[in-house]
Amino acid sequence: MELKAEMSKGVEVVERLADCLKAIGNPARFRIVEYCVKPRRFTDITLNLRLNPASFKFHSKVLKGCDLIEKVERGIYQTTVLGNMLLKLVNIASEMSD
Repeated sequence: MELKAEMSKGVEVVERLADCLKAIGNPARFRIVEYCVKPRRFTDITLNLRLNPASFKFHSKVLKGCDLIEKVERGIYQTTVLGNMLLKLVNIASEMSD
């Protein structure tokens, strides 16, 4: 019974990781996660990434749902620990494909 519970937990982790990868598979979302490694103001994000506010709100909702970014203060967003780990994983994968 213990092995089955461990396997079930492993499947849950893989499913969560797949959801995160799907979320950052969108170029705008990937740029948001990268840009928000340092805390960024809403207006800076929309201006520098050339996103209209409604588009950013939509994408940020998806990213927050996957725990890849968080709102740290009113109007200020930052990449989470999970988001940073995922960026590192993407960088490693990119280096391996070169």
